[in-house]
Amino acid sequence: MTTKNKTTTQHGSELTWFDRLSSSRKGWICISVMALITVIMFLDILFGGMIFAVSGDAAAFNAWTKAMDHIRTTENHKDVFWIPYIFSGIPIHSTLLLPKEINYVEYVILRFPLQLIASNWAEVRDVIYLLLGGIFMYMLSRSFKFSHLASLVAGLTLMLNPYAIGVFQSNQGSKLQALAMIPLLFLFTYQLYHQLNSERILYWKNILYFGLLSIVTALLLFTLHVQIIFYGLMLIGFYILFELITSIKSKPTLTLKSVVIVGLALLIGAAISAYIYLPTQEYAQYSIRGGGTTGSTGGLDYDYATNWSFHPFEIMNYLIPSFFGYASPFYWGWMPFTESTVYIGVVQILLLVFALIYRRNKLTWFLVIFSVIMFFISFGRHFGLLYDLMFNYFPYFNKFRVPVLILHLMPITFGILAAIGLTVLSEMGTNSKSFNIEKLRKGLFITLGIIGAILLIGLVANETVYSSLSGSMFQRPDDLQQLRQQYGAEAPQVLTQLKKMRFDLLWKDYIKFALIIGVCIGLILAYLKRKLNFTMLTAALIVVLLVDLLILDTKLIEPKPDTAKTDFFQPDQTTKFLKSDRSNYRIFPVSQGAGFQDNTWMYHAISSIGGYSPAKLKIYQEMIDSLGLYPPRLPLNINMASMLGAKYVVVPGQLPDTDMPIVNVDQSKQMITYLNPGVLPRAFFVDSIFVANTKMEIFNILSAPSWNPKSMAVLEKKPANLPVKSDSTFVRFTRDWSEEIVLETYCSTPALLVLSDAYYPAGWSAYVDGNETEIYKTNYVVRSVVVPAGKHTVEYRFKPTSVYYLGYDISHGAYAVSFIVIVFGLIRMPWMRRKLGLKQTEDEPKQENS
Repeated sequence: MTTKNKTTTQHGSELTWFDRLSSSRKGWICISVMALITVIMFLDILFGGMIFAVSGDAAAFNAWTKAMDHIRTTENHKDVFWIPYIFSGIPIHSTLLLPKEINYVEYVILRFPLQLIASNWAEVRDVIYLLLGGIFMYMLSRSFKFSHLASLVAGLTLMLNPYAIGVFQSNQGSKLQALAMIPLLFLFTYQLYHQLNSERILYWKNILYFGLLSIVTALLLFTLHVQIIFYGLMLIGFYILFELITSIKSKPTLTLKSVVIVGLALLIGAAISAYIYLPTQEYAQYSIRGGGTTGSTGGLDYDYATNWSFHPFEIMNYLIPSFFGYASPFYWGWMPFTESTVYIGVVQILLLVFALIYRRNKLTWFLVIFSVIMFFISFGRHFGLLYDLMFNYFPYFNKFRVPVLILHLMPITFGILAAIGLTVLSEMGTNSKSFNIEKLRKGLFITLGIIGAILLIGLVANETVYSSLSGSMFQRPDDLQQLRQQYGAEAPQVLTQLKKMRFDLLWKDYIKFALIIGVCIGLILAYLKRKLNFTMLTAALIVVLLVDLLILDTKLIEPKPDTAKTDFFQPDQTTKFLKSDRSNYRIFPVSQGAGFQDNTWMYHAISSIGGYSPAKLKIYQEMIDSLGLYPPRLPLNINMASMLGAKYVVVPGQLPDTDMPIVNVDQSKQMITYLNPGVLPRAFFVDSIFVANTKMEIFNILSAPSWNPKSMAVLEKKPANLPVKSDSTFVRFTRDWSEEIVLETYCSTPALLVLSDAYYPAGWSAYVDGNETEIYKTNYVVRSVVVPAGKHTVEYRFKPTSVYYLGYDISHGAYAVSFIVIVFGLIRMPWMRRKLGLKQTEDEPKQENS
């Protein structure tokens, strides 16, 4: 058989069946490949009803939702704004879980249908978002005019990125959802900006992209992982700035017009999310993410914010995923711990090098510069040149912790760079005279030689290599100390074994790296010799990419039966004992580990003075730190615990030197429950007050063993009517709801009534016999009111401020604007006007950059 009549490529190779397909069919095949891979990876989740993690962040989220459901059921509340079970009370603004549904697009298209058909709908939704992230990356790359297969490489880079896959086990679905939306936001920003280079602002594509960009901006903001959202908006902002700087000289008016219109679309999208973010912004000034006082713009403590800083040396993980062990207990890098790796893939890194060497155009420079910025930000405390500048001066930046999180965006820039590199390779096959192919072959052979030499040395002298490296590698500074706590005198031997295991992990991954790079270079050399056409080369590289990433990804996916969630929250002996007490009390979990921060108590409607929230009230955090409640400082400040209503002290093990009686022992979990005999009621009258002038003065009093919270309350403002000690007092709860508390009281003289619930002025109001009265910040974290002599009814009511309702109205107004713009754009589409029988009112624009 001859090839005389067969269709060939420009350099003479026979076309594959894929090459002969139409563009739309190629697109559907690429999307189908991503969908098939997703189904195979998550078969048990999509069709087996299984779930991901049940502990950690997953448990915290389940506890929040269970607590809100409990309040709705027991109090007949439709909207829940205050959670009383952790930190002596906290508004739901701290979790962005506002009660009304506002993300209508996602709810109608995705969430509502999934809730009807899947019991594990939340896990299925996250898997779908992962697939959407890959599809959106594919679409973004296609908008840059890359081939279908090059765009598929970009899509797979995001979709199969281990750093993203690792999110499933921590059940941080909002992080994955935000990451998936960023390529789509970039796509519509890019398309709108370049379509606006037309002379007609009202050209139908401009109108449609404007509306779609607004909606997609809102969809990103609705994912609620504020830090990833912030980084995504940074990417878009930097892109707009980059376009402005590079184009302003050549076409100033057009560039400014385009930037303003894109900015307006983003602003409308932000307005759609006002219902979520306006109340949250109000709360932020009281949280650890803000300043703790009204009007403050402060942020997190620098050391706390930079705790998960990415050390520059850990960039080696981009070549060898386990260079630093990548997951505990084998991780030996500079972060406290990690459960995944920033690895992106050997194929992508190799293609990225081609882009950097051979295609340093405007898009490449933008992607490279932003990638470098991301690296510098991720370094945090290890190289604060850029991070410190942004932490101190960039709006909102100091409200975020874990600098390494910005590397979640790296697959976006690296994926597009890989597509650029693959495009360069395609041009080498069709126009080899423009490239120094001989020099390239020489460079590839040298690379192979270096990598092969290292591999050979390691194979021949493995123990020698380990011995020469083990003196300065494979050990964290605190390894020996931690191992001594667990293994005692055997710790040095255990550390030696651990270091060898870390080396073995690195070496195995190096072997994989060497094999993959060898295969990739071999394929490229065969292509350059015209033994493969470009489609065959790309298909082969995609297969290698899949093998490389799936080997790692499958280790990070550990589905569990749906019953695991129920089993996790099964009440243990301690929980059963605490639930048997129907009185109004809180507990004080004392633990060096996660006990104090355990939200599982909330799941069972047990109130704790501890808990976990990434944005707890700052005054409460300051109290915890200053008085040594967590990590626990002995002797315990039992006076503060008593003031907060902690009737029981729950400890894993025994407390030293305590007179508190043991009332329950959970042998299976080695958990002991002590009764606190000095606990105060949740609402009580005090004998006297002291007005402190400084924070230091307050904590000096609260930390003193002699302080008696029943005898004296510490205020920060002198009451108009000074309370005095009453000879006779009485307090009784007649209603104790999360957002409505009613107390029947009696005092023989005007007295101060302390309620040991968290002080939060942006919503709580107090009334005595129906007349509003001032709430005083008391003992730094709780509230009190002055009650006149005699019998009175004291009420506390929580109602969101006007900001909440303003945000709701703004959201719906911005929604209306966006949908009107989209409909207007659709109607102006030529084919739509023909279908509707409308007159064609505009021509194609005179200029159009796509």
